[in-house]
Amino acid sequence: MTVANRKKIDFCEEAKVRLISSLGQMALVGLVLIVILLLTNVKPSALVLGLSFCLAIVFVVWNQQKWLKNESQERSTSLAHNLSPDPLLKNGNLRNAEINKAKKIDVSRSILQKVLNQRVGEQGLSNISLILAELSGAQLMGANLGSVYLNGANLSNANLSDANLSDANLSDANLSNALLWNTQLVGANLSSTQLVGANLSNANLQDVNLSSANLSKAQLVGVNLNSANLSDAQLINANLTSANLSSVYLWNANLSNAQLANTNFSCAYMSCAKLSDAYLSCAILKNAQLSNAKLKNANLKNANLNNTQLVGVNLNNANLSDANLEGANLEGANLSGANLSGANLRCVKINQATKLDSKWLLVWKILNQKHKSQELRNADFENANLQDADLRNADLSGVNFKGAKVENALFGWNQGLSAEMELELKLRGAIFEDE
Repeated sequence: MTVANRKKIDFCEEAKVRLISSLGQMALVGLVLIVILLLTNVKPSALVLGLSFCLAIVFVVWNQQKWLKNESQERSTSLAHNLSPDPLLKNGNLRNAEINKAKKIDVSRSILQKVLNQRVGEQGLSNISLILAELSGAQLMGANLGSVYLNGANLSNANLSDANLSDANLSDANLSNALLWNTQLVGANLSSTQLVGANLSNANLQDVNLSSANLSKAQLVGVNLNSANLSDAQLINANLTSANLSSVYLWNANLSNAQLANTNFSCAYMSCAKLSDAYLSCAILKNAQLSNAKLKNANLKNANLNNTQLVGVNLNNANLSDANLEGANLEGANLSGANLSGANLRCVKINQATKLDSKWLLVWKILNQKHKSQELRNADFENANLQDADLRNADLSGVNFKGAKVENALFGWNQGLSAEMELELKLRGAIFEDE
């Protein structure tokens, strides 16, 4: 009711103003006619009357246009005032703007997603540039993205399982928590890429560049990383169980606490790599380069370290039980507190800088210095690997052979061996030449 009354009042006011204006114009025209009549002695000619009439019309029209122009300006000003943001609503408008921006991003992502999906089954997206693309959460299973430029793209939480990303450029991209199960990434560039928590199980990453990439907590079970570049990469708490890392380049990489059971590191370059507390049970490190690596507290039980370069490596308190160290180079290595129960120390290279507990140093000497007489009385060979050792003519009084491996070890003409111990050693594969 109030709005209707206000409209009526505004209409009356406008009509009053227009009436007053019209009366003023009529009065002015009448005054002009009076002046003309007086000047012509009340006998104006037809020409004068015509000109006067035309001038009056021109004046009225000009006056109306002026009034309409002023009215239009006033209404524009009023409209602009009504549309101007209220200070009290400023924060709300900003919030709405942010929401609208987020919606636009979602729409752009959706459109791009549709384009990608349409081309998955067609010709693929070879050599297409998607640099800095916003594709977080994208569903791209089985997509053909070979050779695509995805530098800096956001693919966090995206599903790229069974996709083809061979030779793609994903440097500096964000693939955190992405699903890349069984994905083809042969020859791809993933340098400085974020892959924290990503699942790359059974993916093919042969010859891939992962230098300075972050793969912490990533799932890489059964992955193929043959000849890949992982220098300076972060693999803390990553799971690489049964993965193939043969000939991989892992200089200065961080694999602390990583799960590396049954992983193949043969011929890998791992100098200065950080493997503290890593689980390397049954891992294959044959012919690998591990000089100056950090393996403190690492679990290398049953690992194959045949001919491995371990110069200056830190194996303090590491578990090397039943590991094969034959031919390994441990010069300058720190094995203080290391567990070498059952480990094969044949042909292992050490020097004066090598830190090796006395028990294992004696075992090493027996295996590698055959022609030097050893004082073995009361020696502790419990769980030691003495396979093929030559213990003939040694005084074995008080020696502890509990759990020792003695297959093909040579005994004979020994002092201090009881008949019971001799029988037990024979049953475990020892050879007595004095019989």
